[in-house]
Amino acid sequence: MFWFNLMVVFFISLFVPMSMYFFSLLISFKDYYYNKICSYECGFDVIKKIDFSVNLSFFSIILIFIIFELEIVFFIILVQGDFFVLFCFFIFFFYVVFSFYMEWFFGSLVWKI
Repeated sequence: MFWFNLMVVFFISLFVPMSMYFFSLLISFKDYYYNKICSYECGFDVIKKIDFSVNLSFFSIILIFIIFELEIVFFIILVQGDFFVLFCFFIFFFYVVFSFYMEWFFGSLVWKI
């Protein structure tokens, strides 16, 4: 019964944010006209479309920081934990090390200046 409840919570926690995201995409206001993309009082014409995208290397740094912060939280829990907590920690640690080596192998950690 515990696993069923856990799976229900897991699927609800996946379904609700995804449905909210897709619903917001459907009802979002999309009005692309010239005054929205033109520069204001600077005298220059816009050459290309204004697009605010996040640099992929910056996003990778944020993800690595979050994962290692979770690892520190696991270290704090590990002090008072039992064998199950130790087992979960090693699974998580194996996942972090494996994903680090996969990023290294596929060249995601190579920075372009």
